[in-house]
Amino acid sequence: MSKEAREVEAKLHLAAAEATSFILKLMNLLLHPPRGASLMFWLLAWLMSQQPLTSDPSAQSSWPQFRGQQGQGRAIQEELPLPFGPTQSIKWQNPIGSGHSSPCIWGDNLFITAHEEGALQILALNRHDGKLLWKHGLPPSSIERGHRNGTPANSTSATNGSILVTYFGSFGLIAHELNGTEIWRHPLPVPITQHGASTSPVLHGDRVILQIDQDVDSYLLCLEISSGKMLWKVDRPGFRRGFSTPILWPPESDDPSIITTGTLRIQAYDPARGQLRWEIGGLPNEMVASPAFDEDHLFVSGWTMGSGVPSLPEFKALVTEDANDDGQIQREEASGAARMHFPYIDADKNGGIDQSEWESMKAIFEQSENALIALKRTPDTKGTPVLAWKQQRGLPYVPSPLAYAGRVFMVKNGGMLTCLNAMSGEPIYREERLGALGDYYSSPIGVGDHVLVASQRGVVTVVKARANELELAYQIDLGQGIMATPAMVDGNLYLRTTETLYCFGRP
Repeated sequence: MSKEAREVEAKLHLAAAEATSFILKLMNLLLHPPRGASLMFWLLAWLMSQQPLTSDPSAQSSWPQFRGQQGQGRAIQEELPLPFGPTQSIKWQNPIGSGHSSPCIWGDNLFITAHEEGALQILALNRHDGKLLWKHGLPPSSIERGHRNGTPANSTSATNGSILVTYFGSFGLIAHELNGTEIWRHPLPVPITQHGASTSPVLHGDRVILQIDQDVDSYLLCLEISSGKMLWKVDRPGFRRGFSTPILWPPESDDPSIITTGTLRIQAYDPARGQLRWEIGGLPNEMVASPAFDEDHLFVSGWTMGSGVPSLPEFKALVTEDANDDGQIQREEASGAARMHFPYIDADKNGGIDQSEWESMKAIFEQSENALIALKRTPDTKGTPVLAWKQQRGLPYVPSPLAYAGRVFMVKNGGMLTCLNAMSGEPIYREERLGALGDYYSSPIGVGDHVLVASQRGVVTVVKARANELELAYQIDLGQGIMATPAMVDGNLYLRTTETLYCFGRP
């Protein structure tokens, strides 16, 4: 099949999915009309309120991107299959290759990425029994510099129910039909960072959005989902390495903003043309966590070791360390802050720090601030939100905050959980110990009446979401490391460890 034919077929698949979603909604309204007014009145009101047709993830059982629906890690109507573990509530388990990406689920399909035998792999499994449906391997252009714990398969795929889009920092973007047929590929340069890529693609209508924040030449990219054609690309000057995934907010708006977080600030972009709508500062020099939201607020959390670094000396004070007199400070010549932060300050990774790199980072460090910021939305969904409250304790480095049950949950390294009132920011409890030491990379998810968090060492802790003090409901040590964020669909918990992909569920 030619590329043109594949593009036409992909667009037809997308249109069919959109039409099916619209018809299902309409049939449901006709079969269950609201009380208190005529059906014609409600039908007209409903039609006028509908957003432009787009594939509706709620039409099927799905966890369609990083952190599920709208990137928020919420499964409100679900119930965890407690207890679960290596010997109980297992529906299936499969060994899995290297990777920290999370499951992406639509209908009967589960998609996940891995790095095996030198190839970047996209795997499609039957989510009910774990059987392999198809696998597509890609040769990396070059393995990313310093990828976390030796794997270049960190990004989670995204789907609209018709097309699956996957990003590898060591390759770029690629799109498949859900049956495994490749539609298009869009190679990209390997990002220049110390830790490799972990941002994931986000789908919005007919668009694929990808945020690439790196030590030089950061940008935001938008492609047409049916063809892979670039619709726009926006440079992000002043943004250094970042690892967060953007979201669309407010989600119910017919024209939401692309919310990105990065060096020192939050930015909102117009999805149609990539124009900047607003910008708010108050973040650290490096962002990892992705944004969260509830009905009233946008929540952005950031913490790094670089934030709050004492003012760096002037570059001229380092000249005496320049032993070879080449105008740069090499690693072996560096001392103090120059040695401590050398990989970060050396933006172009040429092995030396010059004056422009030093002064740029000096200015960033001086403005850097660790914080959880709550922004209150305004009546104009495109307008700049206002600061509602701010907290500076209990902040995670990697895990994203979870807005759930009228609260904001954050888990930080050392196994300490903080729960805040989402409206006021007042602590319900703060930095309470979970009894599971170590670092945390997986983001918490909310499931029914519970919040689930997982440590890097492999301890999974379930707490009661609405308790007014830390109340553990269940804890299990899986004995395998956990970096990926779990997914929850139809009563089944899909959890990836460093060795195994599990499906836990009641018989």
